[in-house]
Amino acid sequence: MTSEVRVPADVAAEILDVLARYAQVIDNRDWDDAHTVFTDDVVFGAGSSASTGISEIRRMVESVRPYHPHHTCNTILTALRDGSVRAWSKFFIVRTDGSVGSGDYQDTLRRTDDGWRIAHRVASRGNRRDDDPGGPSTRTFSFDGWRSPDR
Repeated sequence: MTSEVRVPADVAAEILDVLARYAQVIDNRDWDDAHTVFTDDVVFGAGSSASTGISEIRRMVESVRPYHPHHTCNTILTALRDGSVRAWSKFFIVRTDGSVGSGDYQDTLRRTDDGWRIAHRVASRGNRRDDDPGGPSTRTFSFDGWRSPDR
């Protein structure tokens, strides 16, 4: 089990800016600024379905139809011994029909020469009903997983 260590306020502010910038870059397809959000070797997802690198993330996002802009909120941060920071955020989307979907992101952020960047992101769609337009799903993240060093 990892011990949770508070992140200094100035570091937290920088990281929260990166997480807000993520939605702006992705939702606006501002791929020229993706380097302000991600490390060059970013991994999005886990296992065989993971996308590695900004160009793969771009391909993944561009293939989603319809695409619904999303909002990141309720972020908690913890510092790790190796100097990286983990972030757990809630997100929600508002679909064109006005319905809402939610989920979670768990990120590992690394300080680079240019500032904090997302090095690894995994997402969970959260609890969604059988009649959800995107299909049903169940929340897969928990505090036990959050505290596990080998998530």
